[in-house]
Amino acid sequence: MKQRLILGLSVLILIALIVLIVLDFFRGPSSKAPNPDMYSIDKLKQIDSSQICYREIRELKTTLKNFTAIVLDDELNAYVCSDKEVQVYNKDWKMLFSFRVDSNLSSIALDPGKAIYLGLANHVEVFDMKGKRMAVWKPYLEDSYFTSLASMGNDIYAADAQNSIILRYDDQGRLINTIGKKDTTKGVKGFIIPSLYFDIAAGPYNELWAANTGMHQLEHFSPEGELLSSWGMASMSLEGFAGCCNPVHFAILQNGYFVTYEKGLDRIKLYDPVGKYVCAVTGPAEVNEKSLNTCTISAPIHDLAVDRDGNIYALDGQSMLVRVYARK
Repeated sequence: MKQRLILGLSVLILIALIVLIVLDFFRGPSSKAPNPDMYSIDKLKQIDSSQICYREIRELKTTLKNFTAIVLDDELNAYVCSDKEVQVYNKDWKMLFSFRVDSNLSSIALDPGKAIYLGLANHVEVFDMKGKRMAVWKPYLEDSYFTSLASMGNDIYAADAQNSIILRYDDQGRLINTIGKKDTTKGVKGFIIPSLYFDIAAGPYNELWAANTGMHQLEHFSPEGELLSSWGMASMSLEGFAGCCNPVHFAILQNGYFVTYEKGLDRIKLYDPVGKYVCAVTGPAEVNEKSLNTCTISAPIHDLAVDRDGNIYALDGQSMLVRVYARK
């Protein structure tokens, strides 16, 4: 009798365990269990106030209908571009002059006091300091699309996002060399540019930097194209760059610090000269979750620039304002 009772209880326990296993299998994982691979959009929208080290000091208006690029000279004159026009403002934000172009204006660089260089789709055009066209350079590749220009010494560098290379010209428009072309025989991986965001900038000591957006890095090159150094990592944290391809815009302060902008998380940040995160300039009002994972989604901020005093200028393409930030 006792053995039958024990056997009966064992059978009941076994049946109960089987039922629990089956129920757990069909119920799936608990919705309350944390998923280490998921990130909280609400959390990403919030940046602790202690991390914000800049404040917005001005909102500047233009008569342009859209923005493509901005640069400032040593006299604090701002050159603001749309796809068809350049408007030049002095430090008091009074327009000095403007001029129009014939094709799609995408980028700008200055040789102060000498020339204005404009990237127009697949080629560069040169204007004097009053907006008179002086030269049109022949395209190197017909399918090029220039997203950024940089002036360094007597050379002009053009970032070709369509072909993922940088073109180095002399000031007469003669091609000197290309930078970043993939070469497996030399171990050159090349740029990974998933979308039409490819920014370059000249540092305070005439060093060329480029945003390798698919690698989430900023890279330093010699004029001949040798990769000298790099920094950056893919991360949702403030220290890194999120999404498929970031940072999409950056600028370099006169002290060598970097200002970067990420689409998707829509945040502007400050890094020291060796790439160590310092603080946030401003954080997102909204997070574009699609833009975190889809390279074709456009960025609200259309360009970044800095002035000699360390202020940051952001082209806000949604509000059509030039937003100016100063260090707290």
